[in-house]
Amino acid sequence: MKNYLFILLLLLIKAAAVAQPKNKSVAFTYAEFKGGYGINSFGKGLNEKYKEGNFSTSGGGLASLAAFRKFKKINYLNFGIKYKSLAAAPAKGDNSQELFFNYWGAAAAIKYFPFDKIARKGIYIQSDYFFVTQFTQKYRTTTNLQFNHQFAIGNGFAFGIGYDIAFGNKKTMLTVGIEYEYDKRTGEVSGIGNKKFKSSNFGIMTGIKF
Repeated sequence: MKNYLFILLLLLIKAAAVAQPKNKSVAFTYAEFKGGYGINSFGKGLNEKYKEGNFSTSGGGLASLAAFRKFKKINYLNFGIKYKSLAAAPAKGDNSQELFFNYWGAAAAIKYFPFDKIARKGIYIQSDYFFVTQFTQKYRTTTNLQFNHQFAIGNGFAFGIGYDIAFGNKKTMLTVGIEYEYDKRTGEVSGIGNKKFKSSNFGIMTGIKF
């Protein structure tokens, strides 16, 4: 009797193993749209004016649009391109000054899913290289309507961590995460010439994959 039970147990284990879906390597493409809020931190070339004017915290709405590809022979990874922009609310300073800091960037991106071979859902780690990123900075003194504009272009990188959650429709997912971005740009300043600018941004974003 014990032998029959042992054989039956082996057959059940084998049947269960056959019934389990195999984690096959597949290929697919998807788009991703995110929105959120980011806070700026200014480095050399920007923080001097920021401190001089005693400005309040600078931050605003973040938005990004990306397209990713999962290749069949490369597991755990998605490769893509990404566009990201920030529209900052005015930071208030002394003498009725307001500072606006807006930027956009185009990047090559990689998403790594450490616990999902198919690289579709769950925890992910992301890295972006911004091969071009441009900021527009404007100071405005409202009392006498004076304006001072600065523009600069350069590159940067970003790191993030997040989670992709599947809905009933597996092709549409919710994605949430945090991102840190660091940029170096060069711009021309009136009366000074070319100058380097450094800044960073920490953001919280959520959106959909489709």
